Amino acid sequence: MKIAFSIISIVLLTANSLYAQLDSIFDQGVYRSFIVHKPAGYSSINEYPIVLNLHGLRSSATGQQTYTRFDDIADSLGFIVVYPNGISNSWTTTGDIDVDFLSHLVDSIRANYATNNCLFVTGMSQGGFMTYKFANTTAHSITAISVGSGNMSNALQNASSSAPQIPVMHFHGTEDNLVSYNGTAFISPVDSTIQWWVEHNNCNSNPVYTAIPNSNSADSSTVEKYYFGGGSNGSEVTFYKVLNGGHTWSGATPIPAFGYTNQDINQSAIIGSYFAEFCSETVGIGDKKRNLSFSLYPNPFNNELTVQSSANEKLTFILYDHLSRQILKQTYNDNSTINTDFLSNGIYLYEIRNSKKILNCGKVIKN
Repeated sequence: MKIAFSIISIVLLTANSLYAQLDSIFDQGVYRSFIVHKPAGYSSINEYPIVLNLHGLRSSATGQQTYTRFDDIADSLGFIVVYPNGISNSWTTTGDIDVDFLSHLVDSIRANYATNNCLFVTGMSQGGFMTYKFANTTAHSITAISVGSGNMSNALQNASSSAPQIPVMHFHGTEDNLVSYNGTAFISPVDSTIQWWVEHNNCNSNPVYTAIPNSNSADSSTVEKYYFGGGSNGSEVTFYKVLNGGHTWSGATPIPAFGYTNQDINQSAIIGSYFAEFCSETVGIGDKKRNLSFSLYPNPFNNELTVQSSANEKLTFILYDHLSRQILKQTYNDNSTINTDFLSNGIYLYEIRNSKKILNCGKVIKN
């Protein structure tokens, strides 16, 4: 299995070699390596959000790049994705060594690539633990985070009363055989971690519940979504509970030893859309000077949604549902009124693009 996984990694890296490179920085007395993937069409005249994507214990930057296939999401949404390597394929979550390394890594990426102020972090397993640790303790401003099959220790929760209030998304299988859904003596149960963030962010205590359609009955799992909105400083908490799911990344290639991998959702696509929702700074330097403005109204909407902009060029409006599936795509100039009778009530994500990049994105609600 390990040999096959390595071969897949090599093929993927070869396919993306134009936009990805292995690099390192000298940090705290040692060289620390990482992979940087620039989005397709990367240009230094534009500015891009940074996504740190952290591997699990005994995995690697290459393994995480292969497993999550987040490069495809980066190309679609215009992210610079950084896959760091932990020392000896592990992260130090009980001290500051890796918090400092990741902080210095962000500084290095911002110094060497065209970036904006948006900084996102996601991680799998131990990389998820590290995501929570980094977000709660770094001096950098974190825009939003997403954790898969990871958790927070009781000690971190107790030490994080002054942590920033940020948007949080968490995915976890109820039959996770490595990071137990029910917790341990030192690690909070997942439900308690979600509740900790709901209270910390001052979110609404009653979630919006969605039963995700079981579109793939062969994966032996289903998904429930819990959304806690209304948090302080624009924060919120979203929890995808994978019933009968294992220690896995939904939508990825199944690894039977780690339990069932849900295929009803694409975790990477959901995370990408979630991150994009919280970063409006996806325009290039030239576009900023043109003072572009966009408006969608009414929001919430019923039977029609009007899109207006000052771009003075042909634009494309794309609407996605809660599973990050594209359900509408319409090209227009300056403004367009879209018939939305066919849409069911709920929350939708949108993008406004020109021929090169995303100019605006966000959330709209149909009542």
